[in-house]
Amino acid sequence: MSERVTPEFAIPMLPSSSISETLQFYEAMGSTITYQQKAPNNYIGLKLKGIEIHFFGLKQLKPESNFSSCYLRVNDVDKLYNDCRAGLKQQYGKIPLKGIPRINPIKDIPTYGVRQFVIVDPSGNYIRIGEKIKKEPGVLFEEDGEKPQKATPLRKAYELANRLAHGKDDLEAAASVIDKALASNKNVEPEIRFKLIVLRLDIANRFEDIEKMKVMEKEGRGLLELVGNVSEINEDIRSFYQILEGDRQ
Repeated sequence: MSERVTPEFAIPMLPSSSISETLQFYEAMGSTITYQQKAPNNYIGLKLKGIEIHFFGLKQLKPESNFSSCYLRVNDVDKLYNDCRAGLKQQYGKIPLKGIPRINPIKDIPTYGVRQFVIVDPSGNYIRIGEKIKKEPGVLFEEDGEKPQKATPLRKAYELANRLAHGKDDLEAAASVIDKALASNKNVEPEIRFKLIVLRLDIANRFEDIEKMKVMEKEGRGLLELVGNVSEINEDIRSFYQILEGDRQ
């Protein structure tokens, strides 16, 4: 009889400024405890959708200065995203879309071959959660030996801003790219323009830039009247209203 082979796997170990806050946050999203220790080390193991993440207490940790991160590869990322949003809304009374903690919008990033969202937990840990999708050549850089596709300035701006905001988390750089693109490419490609506006709306929301949000909301609503419900922007339309509704909860 052959010996059963235990699958090999990795367990992220992330810092926590408060184990109790970490537990409440992840339990709200459906996590279960796999291990807990209070002395000599304040430590907890949690399982989210079958994936273990461990946390160790670090009281001196400043969440806004935390660079710890990990990536969770899952199946049915949309269901998990919706479950997480519902759980966090119940925990906090509203869906946290800005600041710390928060949950970012779910996005396709075809150039990376993933559909993903980001959770920033109370300790500032940056958790990317994604599912594989068909990988497509980008329009900006050569990657994996594939040369970039030809594209319009707006499409190039959207890919760059999307990478900066959702891949690198450089919101200021993403905002700058979007603002320049919207100012110099008017009255063309309304669908791509709307996608840029939704991304800029999300950034403005996270920076609590109310005036910019009002500008993006007004232009976004105007574009929706022009283009209607187009399959290319269905998800962006959902995100548009989720951001606005979340901000007004």
